Amino acid sequence: MDVAERVHLMPVGYENDRIVLTAERLRADRVVLLRYADETAHPSYAETVRERLDERGIDHETVPCDIFDFYDSIGTVAELATRFSEHEVYVNLASGSKVTAIGGMIACMATGATPYYVRAERYAAETDDDVAEGIHSITELPTYPMESPEPQHVAVMAYLEREDGARKRDLIEFGKEAGLPFIAEREAANRKSEYRLLDSHVLGPLSEHGYVALADVGRSTRVSLTESGANTLRAFRYLVERE
Repeated sequence: MDVAERVHLMPVGYENDRIVLTAERLRADRVVLLRYADETAHPSYAETVRERLDERGIDHETVPCDIFDFYDSIGTVAELATRFSEHEVYVNLASGSKVTAIGGMIACMATGATPYYVRAERYAAETDDDVAEGIHSITELPTYPMESPEPQHVAVMAYLEREDGARKRDLIEFGKEAGLPFIAEREAANRKSEYRLLDSHVLGPLSEHGYVALADVGRSTRVSLTESGANTLRAFRYLVERE
């Protein structure tokens, strides 16, 4: 029987103690480092962090993540939390940017991962180079359940992005081909019923959230993805890309 591991997701910014010492204190079995492709003059601590984790015998891997992009932060953390869902997943909200902290918290609420904050012993004004040094305390943060978009809604948004918009009829045919629940799990007596199923189970909810826009073009209705929908797709695309 496989034993659940303590998996810690940790953004890598411009410090390393709140990653390495935290992993050691919390007895992490595995650390997943979210590394930003740094193009600034300030060096990233990614390599230093990996070396220090190796010295402590802590398994680790590195994945790319733009820690200054809200939706990439949500999507990366949520995807990893889902990938390791059979283990105990923790998210360090202190080691990256403020954007990653907010995005990470939202991802925790959507997936059930446990967020925590690490208070340093010393901050920039008291250190030589690092943003923070040492660990003063580690606090587990409360979360509240949050519903993610339905996978079929994400699939439709991905289709709209790929096709640069589509007619309702196109969405119905896509739903049939992809086996989406709104059409695959319900009986439609005729074409008119198919449109009602699409409207009530897919386009209605997406439109209410502002994720899609509908426009009449001749005798057809054209559906397009809004900016809000595109951003939501970036955050939750992993729901339809697991397999």
